[in-house]
Order: sequence, then C-alpha cells, then structure tokens
Amino acid sequence: MPFSIIQYYGKSDKGRCGYCRSTSSAITHSFHSFTLIPQDYQELLDRGWRRSGHYIYKPKNITTCCPCYTIKCNSQEFKLSKSHKKILKRMNKFLRDGVRPNIEQEKEKDESFQEIVDIPQIKKAEININEIKGDKQLENPINTLMIKENQIQNTPQKASTSFQQQPNCNETNPRRKKAKQLRLERKKAKYEAKGQSYEPVGLNLAQQKTSSEKTIREFIGEVEESNCHKLKVILVPSVNSRNQDVFELYKKYQIVVHRDPPEKPTFKQFERFLVKSPLKKTANQSSPPDGFGSFHQQYWLDEKLIAVGVLDILPFCVSSVYFFYDPDYSFLSLGTYSSLRELEFTQRLSEIIPSLKYYYMGFYIHNCPKMKYKGNLSSSYLLCPETFTWVNLNDDVRNLLDIAKYQRLNRNPEVVDANEFKESNDLDGVLVLSENRYCTYKTYIQVTGDNDERSSIIEYGKLVGKSCAQRMLYLIVPD
Repeated sequence: MPFSIIQYYGKSDKGRCGYCRSTSSAITHSFHSFTLIPQDYQELLDRGWRRSGHYIYKPKNITTCCPCYTIKCNSQEFKLSKSHKKILKRMNKFLRDGVRPNIEQEKEKDESFQEIVDIPQIKKAEININEIKGDKQLENPINTLMIKENQIQNTPQKASTSFQQQPNCNETNPRRKKAKQLRLERKKAKYEAKGQSYEPVGLNLAQQKTSSEKTIREFIGEVEESNCHKLKVILVPSVNSRNQDVFELYKKYQIVVHRDPPEKPTFKQFERFLVKSPLKKTANQSSPPDGFGSFHQQYWLDEKLIAVGVLDILPFCVSSVYFFYDPDYSFLSLGTYSSLRELEFTQRLSEIIPSLKYYYMGFYIHNCPKMKYKGNLSSSYLLCPETFTWVNLNDDVRNLLDIAKYQRLNRNPEVVDANEFKESNDLDGVLVLSENRYCTYKTYIQVTGDNDERSSIIEYGKLVGKSCAQRMLYLIVPD
C-alpha cells in the first residue's frame, strides 16, 4: 500500500514576504514531502496548504502580514467576462492575421466608447430620484425608456476622434459584416470549392437559439487552416520538461518580468521548483486519461515554445502551480489567456470525471493588488481558514476583507471543522515512520519510550486534519 511520507519542519521564524516585501513578517508552517498520494494532497489543498516542488507550506493567516486564502473556481458554472472575450479574440486575430495587436489603440477605443456610454448616466445623475419616486409613469418600463431616450437626445455630445459619423449604409457604404460571419463564409467557400457541403460544428440550431453565451471552447475552436500562425497546447509529465529549452524560457521570464539578477535562475533551482514533484503519478479507472500527478502544459506557437503552465491534476481539481512565458509575447496577455485555457482543460476533464470540476488558482491575497486579480473569475470561492468550508467570493466577502485582512469567512458560528484533529481522541492513531518501519504513535511510544515529538505531532495533526494525520507517515529522525 503506498503512503505519503513527510518530514515536518514546524513553524518558521518571521521571514521576508514575497507579496508586500516586508523583511520580517511572513510566518508559515511547512514540511518536506518525500512522496504524496494525490488524494492526500487534495485534502491538504482543502486545508490551506500549497506546494513548491517538494516543499509544502501553509501561511499562518491569523498573524502573518498577508493572509492567504485558497481560491478555486467551479469550471461548470464559470461565465466569460467582456475582458476575457477580448483576450480570446485578440489571440485568434493574431493567429489568423499574424499582426501584433495595438493594445494602446484598443484602450483608446474603450475609453472613447465609455465616454459615449456614460452620457445618459451623467444626465441621469442630475435627477433627484426621491422627487420622482412617486411618479406613476416610471412604473411603466416603456415610459422609463422614453425618458432616457429624451435625456440622450437633449444631452450635448462629446467629441470623439475614435467614432466618426458614418454615411448612410444604403447610400454609399454597405453594412460591415461581423468577424464571425466572415469566418463562416470563408470556411464555407473552402468546403464548396472541394465540392463538399459545410455545416458549422458545435451547437445545433436549437441550442444556438437558446444559448447566447459563447464558451471558451468555442473561442478556441475558431481555428482555420489558412491562419498565419498555429498554436498548439500539449500536456506532458513534468519530469519530461527537464530540458534546456524550457529552462531558458523560465530564465528569461524571471529576469525580464520578475527582474531577477541573471545569475539567480539556475537549472538546479528550476528543476527543484517546477520539475520535481512529490506527487505519485496514479492512473486507474477513476483517473483521467493521463492520470493524476504533476504536468506541464506547453504552448507552442508554430515551432517555438512561448509559455508553460505547471499543473497538478488531482481527484477533484486542476491546481495551477506556476506559469511562465516569453515576455516578447506579453501583448497576448498570456497570463489571463492561460488561466482560461486551464479552465477549459478542467471543463474537459469534468466531462470524463464529473467530480473533477474545480480549478484551483493558488492563494487570493486581498491586500495585495498583484494577487487580487484571481478574484475576477466568476463562480470563485475562498476557503475559510477556521472551518475549512468554501465561501462564495462576492461583494459581502470583499467588504469583510476591506475591514480586516484576516477574517473567519464562514460567518455561521455553528459551523465547525468537520475534520478537526483532537489530541485526546486522535493522537494515538497518528502514523509515524522511524528506521524504515511505520506504526501508530501509541505503539511507537510503547516500543521506544520516546515522547519528544509529542508537541510537534499535535501541532502537525491540527494543521493537516485528522484524516491526513492518520493516513500519511510522519517521519521521526533519530538524534
């Protein structure tokens, strides 16, 4: 029977925080994992732990400078936002035309559009709502619409260089076709040239009428043979990424994006951090086709490696460990694009294994602007650090974290930790490993008389929970 084997380090001294850059305020508990069973690591994630190579750590949220809340997204409930669609479209356009997008121009268009959209809002703000609250006309949505239209007509229009008045379409210019319609027409023409009939792949007619929201998969599927570039995304076991090409990409990313000195990113560090993993690759009837374990999702643009996502595939989730990319392609917003691809990957896995439907994004840190972006995905949940239950990341939770950066997120006082480790009941059943033999802690004391590890084992049990404490092997190193 395989076991997870760990060596507990305990609580670290106050160290440097990688988020707020404080030099002596980060506090964590940690252990070294020699091997980890996927089920055990899934449970550890659901108690606020996270890995970096073989190093497993958990911030002490109640006292550390930047409390870290495990965040996950339900891939089956996820909905694309406007900004997500824009990034997917930008990638598709680049692949099709081979032209680098002008991000600044896109921003200018957005700002100009926002100016026009905001006009009725400005006018509306001048109206005292309390004065018209009793107006019976406002109860009729048609009357309300007419009032808004009159406001827009009477509002002076702002000048905008991005939107020029166009001639009447019927007079000189034909109405422009949408990009999707043009793509379908091009594809249809190709099939007809071969003497074949063309029917769009994907949703049937009935579904198209009832579904107005495009999925990530549909955006990704907009690929044509005539594209200037080909993007290929492949999944490989992490141990197969132990090569110079992947390391050079990692090194370039660390130096340019994180401004590491050139001598800092070494191959040994890269291997220890992103290649080596304690997770035992497991493949059986209940696992996905590639099994459970650690993988690299590689992004190949034509024949060039431009990005790598480090992922753990576990019984209930795909966990994002790290992501690095070629800074020369930052105009494609690869960080966000990769998270959408990883979400879509999770959706595909959930079709095979329904319980594997969550996408874990690591830690959400509310007081760190660089890490708050993780809360932008719809259907996201935060792990309560006291009850270890999941709470929807909504405005109420955000307001709560605005008041104080550490919070018990589950506000129901009756909810408790269902997997709580209790010293009086559970200590004797903790599994320990000593001199290549394992047994319960009770048996170990009876045989050796050594009780020196008692306080550390109690602390460890409370942190990992009862089930992991009585299933993983706690290594006792002889003096």
